[in-house]
Amino acid sequence: MDWLVQVEQGSLGLGALIVLLSFALYIKRTGDFKAVIFFWQKRLELTRQEFIVNRIGLGLMILGVVVRLVYTPSLSGAEHD
Repeated sequence: MDWLVQVEQGSLGLGALIVLLSFALYIKRTGDFKAVIFFWQKRLELTRQEFIVNRIGLGLMILGVVVRLVYTPSLSGAEHD
């Protein structure tokens, strides 16, 4: 199960870096840093490439969360040593 911890942490970390990369690509293209800060508003208009990179990062982060929820011993009913 140690490898699952590495999968979880790796996917969360790599996903976060990829999301930040998509934001960096957006800022480089537009110079609009404020849109990234207020990402919940509809000011952030990503290109197709930026959108795909962003979704890959979010997908990896979701994978990390799912691995944690599915394989956490306290949640799955496994006994602790």
